[in-house]
Amino acid sequence: MTPVTLISVVLVATLSTQAFAEGPSEWCQYRMHPSHNAVFDDGGKPLPSAFYQTSDQVRANPVIVGDRLFVGNHLTGGMFAFDAKTTKLLWNDDRPWFRHAPNWIHSDMIFVNDRIYVGYGNRVFQSETVRGTGESGVMAVDPKTGKTLWNHHTVGEVMPTPAYWHGTLYIATGGAQIIALDPANGAVRWQLALPGWVSMSSPSVQDGMLYVGAKNSVVGVDLQERKIRWVYHADLSFTDVPPAVAPDGTVVITGVQSFSASTAEDRERYPHARGYFQFIYAFDGKTGKLRWKHLLGAGAIQNNNTSGTPTITDGRVFVGSPYTNSLFAYDVSNGKRAWEYPVGAKIKGAPAVKNGVVYFGDTNGFLHAVDAGSGETILRADGKELGKLKLGGSKSAAKNVALAPSGPVIINQDIYVGSQDGFVYRVSIPAWRGIGSGSGAANAN
Repeated sequence: MTPVTLISVVLVATLSTQAFAEGPSEWCQYRMHPSHNAVFDDGGKPLPSAFYQTSDQVRANPVIVGDRLFVGNHLTGGMFAFDAKTTKLLWNDDRPWFRHAPNWIHSDMIFVNDRIYVGYGNRVFQSETVRGTGESGVMAVDPKTGKTLWNHHTVGEVMPTPAYWHGTLYIATGGAQIIALDPANGAVRWQLALPGWVSMSSPSVQDGMLYVGAKNSVVGVDLQERKIRWVYHADLSFTDVPPAVAPDGTVVITGVQSFSASTAEDRERYPHARGYFQFIYAFDGKTGKLRWKHLLGAGAIQNNNTSGTPTITDGRVFVGSPYTNSLFAYDVSNGKRAWEYPVGAKIKGAPAVKNGVVYFGDTNGFLHAVDAGSGETILRADGKELGKLKLGGSKSAAKNVALAPSGPVIINQDIYVGSQDGFVYRVSIPAWRGIGSGSGAANAN
């Protein structure tokens, strides 16, 4: 099935009469905010549902800044810029030495001071302590042309999204380093050794603290003091999950642990769990003290993106599980589970929450919307259940990978989400939910 059939109607002729729903002026870290709730609203009108075509799998979150959309590709490292309103391609990867990264892009193409910064690298181990073969590093890119402005090479991949804070660019590497760079030229300002390599745990920065998941550890780094303030050690993998941070500084992350590495206490507490345990943890961001911990699910190890990415908003954590095939809501303050919403497919990307509705994708290529308070399916304006929306598949024809690990981004009244079929999809929320004029929701099932 092609995207043309998935998007029922794209009224290109009406685009000139639509007011563009402008994105933010900057995008400083993974999913825009340390909470991961990638939502921006300045009152713009909805756009018709549409799609943006790239050359390979999209595993990064699309970045929408002003009137442009930026995204990179998985295997090829191709980089793309589109007119976010019309979907017109502005520049692409047709010249590999000009608009390509030297390796995979899983990083958001963050945008600060009219410059793009993007990490690159792959997940192959070159040794027990270094993840990433071939060229690895971070680039600065001209957003107008895609031209490389500087390229900083690293030992170990930079699949995590860089973070910009107070005039410095920070990256986490597969070589177990936090590196602070001068954003003007890529020169190293300072660096710290981490307890282990980082895979896709994009660092989250809030109030001068950087949080990242590394091998067998969660780390809090004081950026002003340039030192590690705290480390939480456990015999499990936090390396794939970007930690989310609540306004009060609570840090939430998920991690995966093999049954053989689990504690006697956990085996007794969860007697029916087998295989790999997926836990959710909450820490005090200042001290690293564990506030609460719960089991999300258990089962066979995932082949990549081993654990779901959390989003925090309105006092709750929303997180999906590729083990239980459900979305969960927890109270940030005490860890009490509010609800579980099963979908029958793996959930890996971070959700987005707006106006009391949680939007999230699954690895079968469906977009879902549920009530944030109750976890129940919401209704369309005509009183019928909204249902799930089929968007994408996989460019490689693999199963259970489609909308992962990219999660939905909401700009005004439109959802943007990348798929491993090579497309970024734009979905008009009013059109999908039947609550206003608009065109082009894909087929709901």
